[in-house]
Formats: sequence, C-alpha cells, structure tokens
Amino acid sequence: MRRAPLGMVCLLAAALLAGCLSERERMMRRLGPAARITSASLDNLGWSRLGEQAEEVRFTAIVATYDKEGKSYTDRQEMEVDFEKGAISSVGGTPQGSWEASINEKGKFKLKADDGVDTYKVVARMRPTLATLLHRLKGPQNLIDGPERARTADETRVDGQAVVRVAVEGDNRMAVAYYFDSATGILKFVTAGADRAGGDGTVTIYEYDSMPNGVLFPKLIKVVRIGRHVLVGQTPVSEVETSNVQFGPPPR
Repeated sequence: MRRAPLGMVCLLAAALLAGCLSERERMMRRLGPAARITSASLDNLGWSRLGEQAEEVRFTAIVATYDKEGKSYTDRQEMEVDFEKGAISSVGGTPQGSWEASINEKGKFKLKADDGVDTYKVVARMRPTLATLLHRLKGPQNLIDGPERARTADETRVDGQAVVRVAVEGDNRMAVAYYFDSATGILKFVTAGADRAGGDGTVTIYEYDSMPNGVLFPKLIKVVRIGRHVLVGQTPVSEVETSNVQFGPPPR
C-alpha cells in the first residue's frame, strides 16, 4: 500500500476534496488529541505544497558525534532520504577510504566500504545516528503512519518556550513525547528514552531554515542528554547541520 506523502494536504488542510474526506477522518481519529497541533505543524512546514516531490530529499550534512568522554568526531556527508520507502542513506569518507551506509525504519542497516575503512567504527557511529535522523526528519508524520500513537496533548513550557506536549505510546526508545510550538505548531523537541529531568534519555532540538519556496526544513538537528535538573541538558550526543537541500528524486 502506498504511503501517504508527508504533509499531504488532502488529509490535514482545512479545505478538502470530497474524495479525501473518509481518509482524512481516519487520520484524524488516529491522531486523536494531537489532530489540531499536528495539522498546524504539517501545514506550516509547507511540504504539502511540494506534492510527490516531498517523498524524497537530498542534502549535505555536517555530522558531529560525541563519545562518552565528550570527544567529538565531525565529517561531511551527502545524504538522501526516501520517505516513501522509509529509508535514509549517506555517503562519507575517512582518510582510509569512502563508505556508503543506509538504514530503514525496520532497523536494517547496510554498509559498503573501501578495504581500508574501519567498518566497526563506521557502524558504531552511523547506525544510531542515521536511525535517529530518519525518525526525526519524519517528525509529525510519525504520528500518522508510524508505530507511535498520540495519547495526550497538553500545554507546557520547555527551555523557556511555550509548547504543546504530545505524549505517545509505542517504541519509547525512539520517542516518548513530541513538543510543538504553541503558536505555529512547528516541532521543536522530541524526547526519547525518558521525558523528565534526571531521566536516562535524550532530547532532540530542531532549528529550521526557510527555503526559497517558503518550505521549512531543519537546518540543525541536535541531540543532547536529558539534564539532571532540566529537561534539555548540555551534554551533546550528535549534531547534524544541513545545507544544499533539494526535494524530489535525484537526477538520472
């Protein structure tokens, strides 16, 4: 069955075609208490205006990952996400050679690398990074066609910002709650593993850039450990900074 394109306007926009009504009702029932804020989020991201072009996106990524001692490793990669297939791939390199890694939503990871590349290090670094990035780039779409279901939607404040917290049930290793900007609906934070200060988990922080067509895309996706006394801590796990963002299939 063909997956609904991200931000599909016929599901969530205010003006709907008559033929989409039953599908919209099904999606709204699934979203439950998160229907209003999720609709606002997808609408304000603007991906629905791209139609099927939004099913694929390519970009350059500056990827920084941090070990338990806080030592960082940073490199430049070329990434491609196929939301239709639920997969992300990345091409990178080391002084010993180049590599290409991919992972899908089911966790199937693949790696091709030149002979001199330390594949153990690439797998240890890129498997969790790509899995998290795929999930975070889907953002609110996870609540529509992913394994997570919204339980509650409540107003709160995080890091000084007014947000709507959408708690989810499902695989809490990927998400415990989504936090949307109260005014715009734009996704600001995602917690995983835990959702309270002092918990053993992470917070993903989003920063966005506006493309020439008005579409918003994350320019920075930063993952930090949950703080001891506050939800958004200071200990970094990974950072992905994007540029050269292009929607649609790659040129053949």
